[in-house]
Amino acid sequence: MNKFWALLVVGCLPFASFSQKKKSEVYTFQSIPNITVDGALDEWKDQLVPVEGDAWSFGVVKEENKLLVAVHVQDPMLRQEAIRNGIIVNISYTGKKKDGAQLIYPFPDRERLRALAQIEDLNVSAFRQELLTSSRGYYVTGFSKVVDGLLSFENSYGVKSVVKLDSNENLVYESVIPLDLIQFKEDEIAIQLVVNNSFARLQKMAKNRSINTSYPMYGRVQPTTSVRNPYKFKTDVWIFGKVK
Repeated sequence: MNKFWALLVVGCLPFASFSQKKKSEVYTFQSIPNITVDGALDEWKDQLVPVEGDAWSFGVVKEENKLLVAVHVQDPMLRQEAIRNGIIVNISYTGKKKDGAQLIYPFPDRERLRALAQIEDLNVSAFRQELLTSSRGYYVTGFSKVVDGLLSFENSYGVKSVVKLDSNENLVYESVIPLDLIQFKEDEIAIQLVVNNSFARLQKMAKNRSINTSYPMYGRVQPTTSVRNPYKFKTDVWIFGKVK
């Protein structure tokens, strides 16, 4: 009898451990009043949501018909990539995880990047500041009322982003995006925040290549390159909410 119960307990262990697995976090809009987009994060205080430790944190608020976003990047490697590749705010037209209207900032000027690479005596801190100030505007795509491409800082649409390095050299980001610039298909929407990095970009390129070559000539499926993720934490999150 004892042997029977021992076998029963052992047999149930896989099911018990499976049921106790941590479920994926579901993020929704926060309620924080009187936010000023100035790169200081004073209004957010301790309400930024950490992503698996202190690598980076974020906050998203819908205030009337505006979307307010804050990101704080502390991980040194990810921070450097964010300075070079920007923060992506991807606003899906529906409640599903899909590409929609996207704002990318900072968006460093590539010619300026090449010029900076030639300066031998430029220290790391100065290099970072030069990258942040080299952006000539916000890169936008997928907005119903804004032409795809580089949008001026002094735009008439109400789009604004600010990025700075704080006293600890961590990246601080804030933005405001009017939602009436987007033609939504549903009341439910999904918003993706991405700390843009080389792995995420290569992974997306591999995914697109896989989709485009799934049914090539003669029915042979083309292999995709495996990309190793250097990060032990997520570099993007999805937030869900309502437009109205």
